[in-house]
Amino acid sequence: MVPGSGRIWIAVQQSSLSKKMNGNKDMKTINKFTSSILKGMRFTKSSYLIAAVFLLAGVAGAAQAQAAEPQIPPPVCPGPDCQKVIEFWNNTGHAVFPVIQAGIQNPDPWLQALFNDNSKPFAETHYSRVYVNPVNGIPAGDRVSVTIPWYSKLENDDDKYADWYNGGRIVLFDTKEALDMATNDPDTPSQKLDFASGSPPIYTFADVGTVGKPYIIDLHVGYNVSYLDQVYLPVALAPCLNEPCDGTLDRFAVGYLGTIQALSDFRMILTNFSEKEGWPQYLPVNGIENNPRLPGAFDVLVDRVEVEENGQPSRLTPIGQSVTDLIDQWKTCTSGDSVNCPDYKLYQQVNQYFTGNHREYIEHPVNSCTGKYPIPDRLTALNIMPYVYGWVPFNRECNSATFNDLKDSPGPETWFDTTQANYVLLQYNYRTITAANKKQRFNPFTDLIHGVDNLNANSYAFSIDDLRGYQNHPGEGLIIAIGGPKGLPNTKPVLPDKANYAKDFLVTLGDSVGKPGEPTFPRPRWKSFEVCTKTAPGTPPCTEEDFKPLPPNATRDAPQFIVDTSKYDISAMNPCTITITDAIDREYKFKVNQRVPWPAHTSVPPPDPDVLTPIGTRESIVWGKQISETVEGPPMKPKFDLSPPPPDPKP
Repeated sequence: MVPGSGRIWIAVQQSSLSKKMNGNKDMKTINKFTSSILKGMRFTKSSYLIAAVFLLAGVAGAAQAQAAEPQIPPPVCPGPDCQKVIEFWNNTGHAVFPVIQAGIQNPDPWLQALFNDNSKPFAETHYSRVYVNPVNGIPAGDRVSVTIPWYSKLENDDDKYADWYNGGRIVLFDTKEALDMATNDPDTPSQKLDFASGSPPIYTFADVGTVGKPYIIDLHVGYNVSYLDQVYLPVALAPCLNEPCDGTLDRFAVGYLGTIQALSDFRMILTNFSEKEGWPQYLPVNGIENNPRLPGAFDVLVDRVEVEENGQPSRLTPIGQSVTDLIDQWKTCTSGDSVNCPDYKLYQQVNQYFTGNHREYIEHPVNSCTGKYPIPDRLTALNIMPYVYGWVPFNRECNSATFNDLKDSPGPETWFDTTQANYVLLQYNYRTITAANKKQRFNPFTDLIHGVDNLNANSYAFSIDDLRGYQNHPGEGLIIAIGGPKGLPNTKPVLPDKANYAKDFLVTLGDSVGKPGEPTFPRPRWKSFEVCTKTAPGTPPCTEEDFKPLPPNATRDAPQFIVDTSKYDISAMNPCTITITDAIDREYKFKVNQRVPWPAHTSVPPPDPDVLTPIGTRESIVWGKQISETVEGPPMKPKFDLSPPPPDPKP
């Protein structure tokens, strides 16, 4: 607090791309809620529950999955290892107004791990928020750097701490009026915050093991961009590997999540999709500028159930053809109509699994199921759809978060794994459906988010779209670029680091390093790879990537990359050519002729000729015949890997 002023100031260092901001006049925070005074930051207290809770739980789960990792000692706070930075780059043509929000946690394993004490919950029972430059926002073309401590102590508050590392949420308002409405209207803060961005970035600034006594795994930056609930603003995220994160380009830096489209192009695509497809928008909000804001499939279907089965007013503009087709196609496919639904077997399997989950919900309630349980008491062709498209179990009115979990109910796990893989395939079936058969798309919204001719964003389009929407890397903070690429160290999208074998195969190149004294030593290092298919309407451009250079004393050089057989629509008529180049510019080529799943094959070379064909020079063909093809399937989880040999020795 500035002495004698009654004002609260946030520790924000702001600099323009062309000039420095004028002192502290644009660093004031304002708010009408009860507030807590903290060193260097200001927080807002509210008891309102908002949609971020589900996403925050997902972030914590990502950390829990790594619980077997070795732990590190807690950092000293305050100190350089107990703070991160968030860099905002505004590439739009007007001011934007960020809000950083700490979540509700009870208990909070992140603080338990930091303080090495799980005898206390260190709970946060309300949201805490920081308003960055709420008077004038971040002007067009400017940037703001915000230093984020792991935690801050709250004064005059029932909660002792606000934890800024565990599942934070960032909301981006695009007008001052929208910010003021959300800040000054305590009656519906959930709705007011949600209309702000439509793509709120979610982050964690440490990975914590939560099995047993919580412990710190590492201080990585975990983050995602989610368009699964709604889509409104173009946002791209990348880790700040080393400060200062000043926008210097580095082609080996981690690529971005989200989209780098200009705001005008982004909104044009949303408008065209809504008008041509008949996809609804959220109803306009009085008192603010209303731009296209489209709900995800889950929200559309929830709204349909409320309107058609519960007699409630719609929150959306009238639905059009694509929503009608989506609902009709579900009914057609789950009835087993193979003529009008080529994917009917996948639909039926998903439908059977969720029907079984509802049966378990009805037949095996737990004591914590109260109130209006069960909801719904019976299934219809419509009311099952929000659960399917949200990939959520039936457990309403049951207080146990783990009750009726999809992985176990109805089970077994092998059926769950197969159902989930087929569900992901359905989400991406728009890639293989012709324009004349667009009504057969499982989810037109996934087409909007990921389609090459639409937003082409790498972000969540549905709730288990993890390989497109979540990243975790070492770093000193997070970079958020709004409406363009400026500020990102790498202007290419990040490549997935884990194969989704429902549609991908993994290539692991042979180790080029070798050992001194071997007859093939030395070999050249691997340099780059390229993935291409025939140029045709809707076909994605070639993927070209250089492998990150290794230090001279590296003991291993076996890079990996992932190929999405659905994205490239791979077939015998449209084979995928993969070209790998070594450090002395020799090319090794082969064609992949089938999308996964591939037929059974041993791991012994040569590969299945129906799947893979070596091409190119004589040396390339000899090299290609030594590729090991690994195919695994039921009862094991599917796996499709190619393991080419090392590069040829130097001449």
